[in-house]
Amino acid sequence: MGRLGKVDPSSYSQPELITTLHSALRWQVDFKNTKLVGSVTHKFNVLEKNLAAIILDVRDIKITNAELICDKSHIPLNHFISESIDDIGAKLTLELPQGTAPGNLLVRIDYETSSAASGLQWLTPEQTLGKTHPYMFSQCQAIHARSILPCQDTPAVKFTYEATVEHPSDLTALMGALIDKRGPGCTTFKQEVPIPAYLLAIAIGKLVSKPLGPQSNVWAEQGIIDECAEEFSQTSEMLKTASDICGPYVWKQYDLLVMPPSFPFGGMENPCLTFVTPTLLAGDKSLADVVAHEIAHSWTGNLVTNKNFEHFWLNEGFTVFVETKIVGRMHGDKERDFHMLRNLTDLQECIRTQLAKQPELTKLVVDLSNCGPDDAFSTVPYIKGSTFLRYIEDLLGGPEIFEPFLRQYLQKYAYKSVITDDFKQALYEYFNGTDKKGKLTEIDWDMWLSCEGMPPIIPKFDETLANVSKQLAQLWGTKTTSELRDLPDVKQRISSHQLIDFLGKLIECKGIKDLNEQKIELLETAYNLKNTKNAEVRFRLMRLYIMARLLDRLDEIIAFANSNFRMKFCRPIYRDLGNWPDARPKAIENFKRVKDQMMAVCSHTIEKDLGLK
Repeated sequence: MGRLGKVDPSSYSQPELITTLHSALRWQVDFKNTKLVGSVTHKFNVLEKNLAAIILDVRDIKITNAELICDKSHIPLNHFISESIDDIGAKLTLELPQGTAPGNLLVRIDYETSSAASGLQWLTPEQTLGKTHPYMFSQCQAIHARSILPCQDTPAVKFTYEATVEHPSDLTALMGALIDKRGPGCTTFKQEVPIPAYLLAIAIGKLVSKPLGPQSNVWAEQGIIDECAEEFSQTSEMLKTASDICGPYVWKQYDLLVMPPSFPFGGMENPCLTFVTPTLLAGDKSLADVVAHEIAHSWTGNLVTNKNFEHFWLNEGFTVFVETKIVGRMHGDKERDFHMLRNLTDLQECIRTQLAKQPELTKLVVDLSNCGPDDAFSTVPYIKGSTFLRYIEDLLGGPEIFEPFLRQYLQKYAYKSVITDDFKQALYEYFNGTDKKGKLTEIDWDMWLSCEGMPPIIPKFDETLANVSKQLAQLWGTKTTSELRDLPDVKQRISSHQLIDFLGKLIECKGIKDLNEQKIELLETAYNLKNTKNAEVRFRLMRLYIMARLLDRLDEIIAFANSNFRMKFCRPIYRDLGNWPDARPKAIENFKRVKDQMMAVCSHTIEKDLGLK
C-alpha cells in the first residue's frame, strides 16, 4: 500500500496544500435502499499557488456532480476516482481551473453512498428492540467518514459543519452536533467546534430521551430508557470532575445514545453525543467507567487530536489516564490504581493473543505505511500509553505537579492536531524552568515509544484491591476442584471489578489444574455467574468454557457472540473458537450467517482473525 500522503499514511488528501474549514451537508435518508443521497459543500482554504487539483478520500461513493461555486457562476469540475484499495478506499481528484489562487474556495459535490457503506449500519425493524421501526447509525473512526462523504478523511484536518437531514417523520435524527431546528421529517444541526472527519456521526431511529443533568440527556429505544437513565445517573458528576481536571467543557451539550447491540465499540466519543454499547447495562453501574472515558475524550482526542493514527496513543493513552483520574476522584485512589492494574491484565492478554504475530503493533508509536488503522487497533495505545503518562506523572512528583501541566498542554493545543514530538516539546518547555528539569533526563523516550511488548516500567500502584483477584486466580489455577470446595477464601464477597479481574487473570494462568465442567460449575455457583447481567463477566466465563473445551456449552458461547457485536467481546471469542478444532466449523458457519448484521470494521477484523481473509 505504501504511505498515501505526507501527513497521514491512511489518507490521500493533502492537508499541507489545502484544508477544509467548513462543510455543509444535505442528506436524504433512504431506508428502502439503505443509502444517503445528497450533497456536501466544502469551504476550503487553499495554501498554495496554482493548485492543480483537490484530492479527497472516498470509499464506495457515487459522485453525480462537482462544481466550483463562484460569486456569479457555478463552474463544473472535471473529476475522477482512482482504483480502490481494500479496506482503505480510493482517491477522488477534482481538477481546478488554471491559476487557482490561495485563499477560500467553495466546492459542492452531489453524491450518494453505497448500500454497503463501511461507516453506516442499517437495521431492519426486526433487528431493533422495539421491532417496529428501522434504525441507522454511523461509525466513522478510524477512516470510514470517506464512505459517508467525500472529504479529507484525516485527523490532521479539522472543520466545523452544518447539516440538514431529511428522514422519516416518525423517527428521531441525532448527530454529533447541536440540534438547530427540528421539524416533521427534517432536522438541522450545527457543530461550531472544529472536528476531524472521524467524529462526524449520525443516528436515526425510534428514540426517546430522559434528562441526566443540566446539560445531559440519555437517548435510547423506549424499552430500555429507564434502565439507561439509572445506569448512567453519574454522568453529570463525571463531567464536572473531568472539567475540574482538564479545564472548561467547550461542546455545550453532553448527551449519551445507547446503541443497538451491533455497535462495535464500548463507546464512541462523538462530540455532544457519545454513542455507547448496551453491554454496559450491568444493573449496578459497575461498567459506567466507559462513560468517564468518553467524557475525557472531550479534551483528549476531540479538542487535542492525534495528527494521524500512528500517534493514536495521544488520543487514547491520555484519555485512559484522565478516565482513571475521574475514577480516583469519585471512588478513591485505591480504585484508580486497581483500574490501571486491571488494564494491564487486559494488555498482557492482547499482546499474547491478538498481537502474537504482529509484535511491531505493540509499540506505542506504530508504522501504518502498509497497515490500515482498523488492522492496527488494539488496547496497546490505551493501556501502554496511560501507563507511560502515569510513569511520567509519578516521576515528576504526582498529580499536584503534573495536572497543571496537563491543563496547559490541553489549552496550548486546543483545536489542533498533534504528534508525539509536540507533547514531548510541551513537557520540556513547561518543566525545564523548574526543579523537575533533572527528572526529565530519566525518561527513555525511545524505550517507551519504539520498543515492543509490555510497558518497560510498571509504576508503583496500590495493589490492595488487585491482590484479592490475584490470590483468587492463583487458588483456582493451582487447586483441584475438591480442594477448592472447602476453602473459605472461595466464599469471600468481592466487587464486580474484582470478579472481572480475577476471571481475566485466571484466563492468563498457564495450565489451570482440573479445568473441566466440575470446576466451571463450582466457579459459577461460588460467584453466581449463571445469573449475572454483567457482559464483562459473561465474556470471561465464555472464554473459560472454551479453554475447558466444554463442547456441550458451544451453543451458549455462540449465543453470547450473537447477542452483541462489540469487538472487544466477539473478536477474542471467535479467535478462541477458531483455535479449537471441534468448534471451528460451527463458529465459521455462524459467523458467515450473521456477518451482514455486523458493521464492516467488525466483520472485516473477525474474517482476518479466523484466517478467512
